[in-house]
Amino acid sequence: YMNILNEPDLKMPSSTDIGGPEGPMQMARSLISAFDAMLEAEKEAGVTGPLINFTATFSYAICAACGGFSGKPALGQMWVLDDAMHNPEKYGYTPINDISAAYEARFIHSFNTQNPATDLQHQFLDDYSAHFPTTPVYIGEYHRVHANQTEDLEMILSLAEVNPLFFGISFFEYQVAYWKMGSEQDFGMLGLGDFEVASMPYFGQTFSIYCLAPQDSPLSGMSMPNAVAAVYGGSAIDTSTLCLANPEGVALDESGYLTVLSQNSSSQMSLFVERVVNHMGATVPKSRSKQLNDLAESIVDGSVSKGSNYSMAELATYLGSKPDWVEFDSQAKCVANRNVAPHVIGSAIGWVCSHAKTFSCDGVFLQCQGSTYKTADFVFSRYYDEVGSDNPLVDCDFSGAAIYASAQLYEGWSGSAHCVSGANPVTITSTTRTASTTAATTVGPETSTTVAEADTTTTTTSVPSEVSTTTTSADAVDVETTTTSGFLEPTTSRGAAHKDTDKEVTSSSLRTAVGQQALLLLPLLLLLAASA
Repeated sequence: YMNILNEPDLKMPSSTDIGGPEGPMQMARSLISAFDAMLEAEKEAGVTGPLINFTATFSYAICAACGGFSGKPALGQMWVLDDAMHNPEKYGYTPINDISAAYEARFIHSFNTQNPATDLQHQFLDDYSAHFPTTPVYIGEYHRVHANQTEDLEMILSLAEVNPLFFGISFFEYQVAYWKMGSEQDFGMLGLGDFEVASMPYFGQTFSIYCLAPQDSPLSGMSMPNAVAAVYGGSAIDTSTLCLANPEGVALDESGYLTVLSQNSSSQMSLFVERVVNHMGATVPKSRSKQLNDLAESIVDGSVSKGSNYSMAELATYLGSKPDWVEFDSQAKCVANRNVAPHVIGSAIGWVCSHAKTFSCDGVFLQCQGSTYKTADFVFSRYYDEVGSDNPLVDCDFSGAAIYASAQLYEGWSGSAHCVSGANPVTITSTTRTASTTAATTVGPETSTTVAEADTTTTTTSVPSEVSTTTTSADAVDVETTTTSGFLEPTTSRGAAHKDTDKEVTSSSLRTAVGQQALLLLPLLLLLAASA
């Protein structure tokens, strides 16, 4: 759902629930004008197919001046919004779109509460079902703090089973909100531990990223995440490794190996060993996972070396001998590690480009330039070929920025296979509809295509490789340019006569479109127009 505004009765204005009648009027006008703007943005974007649904999540406060249900929590606010959706002029707003029809088809009510589940039926659901018999409702933020979570959650989910209009709850919240004060920090399922998992650069500063630590639910007899998982039928989380060094992130050297070994966990060591395998351009088939796990367990308990210390070098030597449970790929390439932050990749690209001798980073394919990772795929793979190494753990690392990946791995990353060394040329065909004459000239290795129409000129230039251009002159022509090259050239079309691409915007019933197409609606909330 698209939440037009969370708890608007506490913001638009903040006195909506406790002030005079002008507060609910302003709140309603803000919501219906924003809703109208979102519908208009859909039209402008040509959105079709199953459309998203909308809501406005109210607080569970009693709105004394709302006109309806003035003694009931959340219902008064919903009454005002419902009235405004059907009578927008009454609230000083003239909509561009049919907001009433859209409201009937695509709206669901919602509210936040930390009241116990025992309150909901008589305080809210009975009256809601009578007044809004066709509009579903859900709780956007629900958490009865300091309650027995398993008992309270089981009760409120049972209410959803016996009340057809009540869709259920969204448990609040994932992480402790440390930026808030006092009791507002009591809601998170997970707090932050002491172990620094990583660091994050942000606008010139570096921030620490800490591990997650489950919060307790004493009355439930378990941690809060496990209590929630139990009620929803999920699995308890393994907390034993949350605040340990991640075997997927430690250095692939002796220090990283010893860090994982010190955790005395065969599952953690198994992850590390498989990562080493992957970094050697190989994979472990699922059918051979037992051999991987057996090796990890023997390393942890010391049996692999009969009690003596087993080193990272010995592990690498053993894996390099190509045991039969590991599949090595002759098409493996040195590419960017997708588990590493872009700024780390960028630094490694700079280092490689300053040391490369057989290729220039100025020649990175255009289809690889839009992504730090794909640029690195181009650069790292060629540099590793240049070095001619057979030791990817050393020469395809760049401080963790690279991985010597099998084709099975890197071909699963969008565009990577078109950027690595030895990639096949890419053929791009573009067609522009024009209304005048087009001329093509070829000069040496460069081809220039010029499209003239009135005072508008478009030029596309291709550099190195084979370029073939086909043009036709007429009053209205298709100009087709086919580029066979490792380079993608941008295509510009200004003033050309395009076919009609207007799309019919269709509506979809709330009941059939729940959870479907997500939509990023540009600067919509800027159009709230509370004072319009």
